[in-house]
Amino acid sequence: MKKTIVDLDGNKIGKFKDFIVSVNILYPLVEAVSIRTSGKKDILVSWEDVDHINKEIKLKVKLEDIKEYKLKKRDIKLVEDVLDKQVVDLEGKKIRRINDLQLSTTRGYYRLIGVDISFKGILRRLGIEKIASSLKINLQEDYISWMDVDVLESDISRLKLKVPEYSLKKLHPADIAEIVDQLSINDSITILNSLDDEVAADALEEISPERQVSLFEEMETKRAADILEEMSPDDAADLIGELSDDRAQELLELMDPEEAKDVESLLKYPEDTAGGIMTTEFASVKDGLTARETLNALREMAREVESIYYIYILSNSNSLIGVMSLRELLLADPEQKIAEVMHRDIISVDVMEEEHDVAKKIAKYNLLALPVVKDENRIQGVVTVDDAIDIVLPTAWKKHVPRMFGR
Repeated sequence: MKKTIVDLDGNKIGKFKDFIVSVNILYPLVEAVSIRTSGKKDILVSWEDVDHINKEIKLKVKLEDIKEYKLKKRDIKLVEDVLDKQVVDLEGKKIRRINDLQLSTTRGYYRLIGVDISFKGILRRLGIEKIASSLKINLQEDYISWMDVDVLESDISRLKLKVPEYSLKKLHPADIAEIVDQLSINDSITILNSLDDEVAADALEEISPERQVSLFEEMETKRAADILEEMSPDDAADLIGELSDDRAQELLELMDPEEAKDVESLLKYPEDTAGGIMTTEFASVKDGLTARETLNALREMAREVESIYYIYILSNSNSLIGVMSLRELLLADPEQKIAEVMHRDIISVDVMEEEHDVAKKIAKYNLLALPVVKDENRIQGVVTVDDAIDIVLPTAWKKHVPRMFGR
């Protein structure tokens, strides 16, 4: 809207630049008009001083009598902060651009009632909508009610919007990751900051390593550390290993000591070895327990271990001496010793075994997870079938493969 602004005496004082609205109410009223004066100065004029809008915007006061409007905390500039910005369409799981604004007028006041995300909105702004109509080009309008638009960011000088057709938190992590991948780094962080730590961690595990690094280099430090704690140790270690040394150390120091210890234990192994790709989250019990006692122990472990498919049995010296599946445990007599049920012929790999050989072994024996051992057969972690898929499949294909471990 390139309208001229004139004062009470009809003197031309500048050009329209923006509308100011306050987002404190459902459908916000225009509170002020931003004017670019002939002297290239921007001033804000309260809507109370606006007489009418026709071919030009007429003020009720003279230029020298204008009392400049002061921006309030919840004020936003429609052209600067909303127009051309992005909306997260949660139903379509994609990013949509705001091409025009929908304002209504009642009793001399303008009210923001919606945003237009259609191509027709662009043509309208360019002033060529009628040309398209004359050429029999049928373009549909696509409005989103302002009621269905929510401010995601408290700093509204960098407004980020969402369309809450479904709750963002109810989307699959892979869908959230796809949305985040389409946004700028700052807007991606805004989306992640609207999620709890666990959901954000699950989504980040679906994002490419390069994108993860970019996000964690810019994210607020404490928030980044909290999300890392919710990621599986192997994914967290992979990410920290790609960050700058200073940033990695900064995050490790803020993490829970036990979580940080797990991550640091993985960082000491080359990334293309079993030790470099294993996770330290696995279920293990000491030899001598009954099936009932083992199940009780697993109930406690389940709070910390995301997925349990095998139970590894350890000797008193912590050597790996047996393995059993969860199914075998459930079918065992509750009072039966697990030593009578477990398999003693264990398929395992050394911590320094090359990652492609690890993947081949998982495929050969049709395993869901493979224990990783070192000196005296002490278990250090497990490599899951998901990790094996990550090794052998191109990055672009990974999102199409179902996750066995519920990420």
